[in-house]
Amino acid sequence: MTNLRRATDDEIARWHDLLATNPAGGETLQTRAFAEVKSRHGWRAEFMVYETSFGLIYALFLIKKIPRLGRVIYAPRGPSVANMKQWLEICQINRKFLTDAVIVKMEPPILKNTLKNLPDDIKKTGDIQGHLVSTTILDLDQEQEKLLASFRQRARRSIRGGKKERLHVVDAGFSDEAVNWMRQLHAETARRANLKIRPKRYYRKFWRSFCEHDMGRFFFVFAPDDPLPIAGAFICFVGDYALYKDGGSRRDTVFHFSHLLHWKIMQWLHSRNIKKYDLDGTPPSDRLDDPTHRLHSLATFKMSFGGEVTDFIGTYDQILAPNHYQKWQRIEKISTKILIHTPRRGVY
Repeated sequence: MTNLRRATDDEIARWHDLLATNPAGGETLQTRAFAEVKSRHGWRAEFMVYETSFGLIYALFLIKKIPRLGRVIYAPRGPSVANMKQWLEICQINRKFLTDAVIVKMEPPILKNTLKNLPDDIKKTGDIQGHLVSTTILDLDQEQEKLLASFRQRARRSIRGGKKERLHVVDAGFSDEAVNWMRQLHAETARRANLKIRPKRYYRKFWRSFCEHDMGRFFFVFAPDDPLPIAGAFICFVGDYALYKDGGSRRDTVFHFSHLLHWKIMQWLHSRNIKKYDLDGTPPSDRLDDPTHRLHSLATFKMSFGGEVTDFIGTYDQILAPNHYQKWQRIEKISTKILIHTPRRGVY
């Protein structure tokens, strides 16, 4: 018998360990850390458990109640199912138990090339976490020498160059200094790339929440005799999965820092038995060679680590109240504050 229920206090206390048992593994946007961040921005977080024919699925719901309409439910990067059969069973459970909801927005990490035979009440919509729809995920579950050998020549040469330049990479937990460094590097890079970013206070809350849950870490690259970092990255992780969340660098740097930074991050993640490293955002696999795509140059860098592009299905609406759906679409189009439609890098 299938069921949908709220997680118990014990399950919430063990939430991050339980996320890792989902068919598709842990997702950083399904964590208590992310729930705490969004709870400060008008969302109500509920920790839910699907009881399915293939086991328990642990799912974070972010909920807003729309006056005279009903609840809008968003499962960021979830539910974490592995295939279409599992997702369709989840949708059946939603129809049975979420009777007061207008829609459920879902982003299950299902491969795009497996998508088929969707019911009429499930519709493609604008991608919320667009940077995670097409991405490069590196396999860290191998000997480090083998992993390094899988990198393209450009990446290996850059790593050697960074070592010759005596660059060093340090990792750090949450501190005012780390926040100020990361924010400055991130903002400078966003200005160069013409990307919109959130206010500093949002990033501070995000970075602090993930660090306090031991699910986030800052990494900075320093050049010899320079007290300030020339580049940095913030990494999130849960279970065997890690995500390159935020990054940035100084315009004035001429060092070989990028590949060395991520190589050191991979070594650190490997030491924690993390098996997958998501480099966060590339063009779709069928547009990798398109120089007009806004992520083309970033893809060239990320692909130098030897990975391939993985295309996921993105965001879908399950329409539970058809009579209200058109009204919801008008509200959604007018107000960008209701949902989390955001630019690419680091703006959740």
